[in-house]
Amino acid sequence: MTNEALAQLYTQYGALVHRRCRTLLGSDADANDALQETFMRVQRYPPTDVAALLPWLYGVASRVCFDHLAVRRRAQPTASRVLGRLKELMGGVTRGSAEEKLCLGAELARLDETTREMALLHWLDGLTQEEVAARTGYSRKTVGVKLKGAEALLRAAFGAEAVGGAT
Repeated sequence: MTNEALAQLYTQYGALVHRRCRTLLGSDADANDALQETFMRVQRYPPTDVAALLPWLYGVASRVCFDHLAVRRRAQPTASRVLGRLKELMGGVTRGSAEEKLCLGAELARLDETTREMALLHWLDGLTQEEVAARTGYSRKTVGVKLKGAEALLRAAFGAEAVGGAT
């Protein structure tokens, strides 16, 4: 990929990718780092046969953010790690009381890391189960089962309105 093509891609989608990174990481400084890393990866591994660039970029950015979160998690003591993870999970929630956000964070923290990643890709990014399967390397059936389990957990905790749509 040429520098001009990368610059055009950054100009067109940089703000959206930054917002996605900010949502996942919870801080502007970390989001700036993740944005830079995302476009460095794009330059190293340019897209081939990608029908829609924005969802593809969201996928790259999500993986970068998950990598940052894994490093952060390993570097923190356990108590700080749990509190920090709850803050990260609550960062994307804009409606509801602080108590509801805390409860949502606690419920999402109960999910295993793979299921949480699938849930974020599906419900936050709006990817289909097939797209989530392609991004995570699991079968579509496995993605469906994990999303159904996550949805059941959230519905039990918050009622029928907990999840914005059927998986």
